[in-house]
Amino acid sequence: MIIRARQQENVVIFNLEGHLDFETIVKFEETCQKIYSESTQQRVIVNMEQLRFVGSSGINQFVQVLKDINHREVKPKLVNVSSEFEKIFRALQTTRHPFHIFENETQGILAFDGQSETTPVVTKKSKKKCNA
Repeated sequence: MIIRARQQENVVIFNLEGHLDFETIVKFEETCQKIYSESTQQRVIVNMEQLRFVGSSGINQFVQVLKDINHREVKPKLVNVSSEFEKIFRALQTTRHPFHIFENETQGILAFDGQSETTPVVTKKSKKKCNA
């Protein structure tokens, strides 16, 4: 997995590309911890458009990292999520800490200012297949 981070206004956007593996998941977790250590109010978007589903290999660690940052006061927004990943997130989310999934980055960015953090914002999208 390749991790590209960029700043857009007051939002850090992670673009994830490729396949999940243990080393890049650890790097992603360390990067998230560093960003949140600088500010507990940090706004984060995880763009998964180029991330490919590869079965159970590494998925548990990846979901755990996302669950950990999802417990923050300002919830991260997941965008361009394939139907396979969305099914996993929906199965593993909790009522108290649902994943906030949006169709694209623009919707994710707008949700930081336009929606209450206590109400999950979920935009349904057409089912997008992802190559394994």
